[in-house]
Amino acid sequence: MFVRLAVFNAIAILATDVVLAATTTEPCALIKNIVSKYANQSDPVTVPAASALNCLQSMPFNTQRAVSFVDEYLKYLEFQSDLEMLARPPMSYMSHAVDLRLGLQGIRARASQNLYSSQFDFDSDIYNLIRSANDGHLYAGLCSLSTFTFGAVGLDPVSLSKDGLTPPQLYVGSDAVLLGKGDAVISPIAFINGVDSMALIESQSSFELFQDPDARFNDMVQNILLDGQGQEVPAMFTIDNVWRGIDAYNLTFANGTERSYPVAARLLPPFPYSTGQGFFNDVCDTQKTSQTVSRRRSLTTRSATKRAPVPHNYPTPVMREAQHNTIAGYYPTHPGLEDVAVLNVPTFETAADDGSWDVAFEFAVTAEWFVGNATKDGKKKIIIDVSNNGGGVVDSGFALLSVFFPNETIYSATRFRSHPAMNYLGQIFNAGDNPQDPRASNSELIVADIVRPDQNSTFGSWKDLFGPYEEGGIPSSGLMAEFDFADEANPLTDPINTDGLGGDLDARTPPFAPENIIIVTDGRCSSTCTVFTDHMISKGVRTVAMGGRPRNGPMQAIGGVKGSQVLDLAIIEQMVVNASSLLNDSIANGKPILDEQELSHYKQVMPIPLEEFPLPIQSASINFLNSYTTRDEDTPTQYVYEAATCHLFYTPDTLLRPENTWALAANATWGSGICVGGLQLNTGLNTTEVTENKSTSDSNPPSRSRAVLGLLMALGSREQ
Repeated sequence: MFVRLAVFNAIAILATDVVLAATTTEPCALIKNIVSKYANQSDPVTVPAASALNCLQSMPFNTQRAVSFVDEYLKYLEFQSDLEMLARPPMSYMSHAVDLRLGLQGIRARASQNLYSSQFDFDSDIYNLIRSANDGHLYAGLCSLSTFTFGAVGLDPVSLSKDGLTPPQLYVGSDAVLLGKGDAVISPIAFINGVDSMALIESQSSFELFQDPDARFNDMVQNILLDGQGQEVPAMFTIDNVWRGIDAYNLTFANGTERSYPVAARLLPPFPYSTGQGFFNDVCDTQKTSQTVSRRRSLTTRSATKRAPVPHNYPTPVMREAQHNTIAGYYPTHPGLEDVAVLNVPTFETAADDGSWDVAFEFAVTAEWFVGNATKDGKKKIIIDVSNNGGGVVDSGFALLSVFFPNETIYSATRFRSHPAMNYLGQIFNAGDNPQDPRASNSELIVADIVRPDQNSTFGSWKDLFGPYEEGGIPSSGLMAEFDFADEANPLTDPINTDGLGGDLDARTPPFAPENIIIVTDGRCSSTCTVFTDHMISKGVRTVAMGGRPRNGPMQAIGGVKGSQVLDLAIIEQMVVNASSLLNDSIANGKPILDEQELSHYKQVMPIPLEEFPLPIQSASINFLNSYTTRDEDTPTQYVYEAATCHLFYTPDTLLRPENTWALAANATWGSGICVGGLQLNTGLNTTEVTENKSTSDSNPPSRSRAVLGLLMALGSREQ
């Protein structure tokens, strides 16, 4: 993401001067010369995109390493929960079908024929394939893509409607701010590189990590300047780790004026590489890379002691979790909203992997206190804003749910994908006395610890749990609860009221009637956010989806990944290491868990340690568990269409003052009932007919490479 744009602009000018004066022809040496001027600074350095691209494409390609990399990555990919359905999705799914295994085999075939000219080209193909799955839990950090980020500095498009109902127009970010301040003489963007501006935004959103096209569109624009934590929410339109073949974004405005934004590349100092070979040796040598860590957690690392300030464009909160602004409560001052409270929940990230901070308890208590005080203060209705909420700790999602419905048992239903490697892990961990061994008990695969969604019945054996059962074409496990809420090992004191008996929150009556609760979202609600929101919807809560494509129709409230558990490959790696250790112990003790034939197969299907990969893979993850509802125990919620109660567009008034978004949503839902495409009162899962699933821009494309090539040709870009 681009931050500190003024710094980027200043450095970009200086960097360009350096390139023009350079005499060397080695592309990586050019970058080295530029970055050396700023070696002592912590801010990113901006360099010409062509120089970065030439340097990346000078990295050598090793056929043997590449082929082996694909083979080993495929073993980890088997843990992805929905491979079969992603390849053949139901009509309710709003994104393309993607056969990840077939796609990787195609890349492997090209690699085996030495058809890639550089490591960067190979990595770009894998990156694009994985991103095309539109799954925020599926990620692979590839070595050549870890250094540069491409983007056009200062463009930051914003999509605004004059009244929230009429189709929005596209504006440059700085112009949109002026529009929000009342400057009426602002012209919208009509064309970008000769293509209709809105159509181009939608086309380039195809690689964003959201399963809904409206959520992907919102990720490309900056309709929210700062989230509830005070963090900038960038427009991802021009930002990527791969080269999209566009040198500049040439804007034509409705008034006929033009403006150009060149694409640049940014990187953090130092950059000591004079050749592509040296660059490759350092970043693509598995012996020199750090251990895999969570991409999502590393991007959200925060200080454990610093008190976060109140975001400057938000009103003064009545109450908030002050360490990280994970949750805050407000009383709107708009006329007509005197009986309305607002709970802003920008994240469920309430704990760090390394234990450096944990605010899960403060998050839950803040929610309980605010809701309790709001009802005492005469508030009859409440808005819960989860805009741009990417998920986090699932316990916190359940905790917030229990605040609003403390008298009902929490239902959770998940399945993992059943495949040979998973079967071996379960067999080994559940064999003999292994469930008492920490190497097995920490896996969360011990049958005795797993309950079914009713929280009462259990599984008789690993075979009973594993199946496989064919569910929607996916070989799946039996249906199991997220975890055993009655188990004392679970954080009931966080607090979570899970059984409807009052629990730690000591409350039996819901504080608000379901029809008096609105959840506001921009569609980017993902992971734990989807678990929370889906549960709230099942109780009759209404939803308002903001923004999206300029179309007169409904929009989904939940557009992010609906899988209930993400697993870093490092966790899978550790499970395999532990299973192998237990297996070796059984062999040494003369009581082997697997026979010779099974042992041979075990060695074939089990992933190798990440540090043994022929090429490094960093911050990689898969979606481990599919999520289901009581209404459909066969189709993962990821593939079920669910229209929001109301769809509205952002306006100039909402850009600078988020409380205007709350007022817009409240007036439309509880007042006029006028929404884009009409009020959708029956919005249970799969109850709204999907009529645009196969629209022109979101339907049956040719191959990914042909689709991208067609876009580049339309933009007039030259082949690189």
